[in-house]
Amino acid sequence: MKLYKLNKTVLSVQNNAARFLNGLTSNTLDRPNNAFLNIHGRVIATFDQIQIAEDHFLILIEGPFVEAVLQHIDRYVKLSGTKLEKKDLNVYFDLDNTYSLSDGEWTIPQKKGKIIITSKKLDSAVTEEEFLVFRVTHKIPQHGLDYHDEMLLNISTEDFVSFTKGCYLGQEPISKVYNRSKPTWKLVVREEDSCTEEERQKMTSKVANPATGRIMGFVFVSNKSTSD
Repeated sequence: MKLYKLNKTVLSVQNNAARFLNGLTSNTLDRPNNAFLNIHGRVIATFDQIQIAEDHFLILIEGPFVEAVLQHIDRYVKLSGTKLEKKDLNVYFDLDNTYSLSDGEWTIPQKKGKIIITSKKLDSAVTEEEFLVFRVTHKIPQHGLDYHDEMLLNISTEDFVSFTKGCYLGQEPISKVYNRSKPTWKLVVREEDSCTEEERQKMTSKVANPATGRIMGFVFVSNKSTSD
């Protein structure tokens, strides 16, 4: 079993939870990932989500962005009567998908492996470098490291957005870019020696590829000709 402890804060959302989240986030609530955007379609925070009861969701936000999210949604919370609460829960990434859930624990699938939400303190034996290799190999960027307040579609046109859901904050610029053109940039994994000097300077999460020894990482590249 390969577990890595994540620096994510768990927020509980109740009382008109689905309606509240649908109006403020870019993806449908049955997907594992979602995002809060500003009116320009730029990221305030991406997050993981799971529905644990009829009117109860848990959302997982990278620690440094929790306060920004709370400020962003404060007036909407007051208007809607939605109850938002920080939970004393631990979040782990299960790299090899072997952890068996107990009562009161939840899991959120990822591109590879899964996220575990639990009140327990689990044995986290995976090192920071091992998890970095895992993330880059499986193209799992991290908010705050590999992207910040970029336009959402520059990060992904699939993971955090639905183009068929109803109106939400930030939808107009997202729809315009999607329907009329395509994002200017694209976040991809590249090996450093295949990048331009400018791309090398901007590359994040740099780590040696275990198979080749070559340095790889995330980088925003022009979307004009990329096929990544």
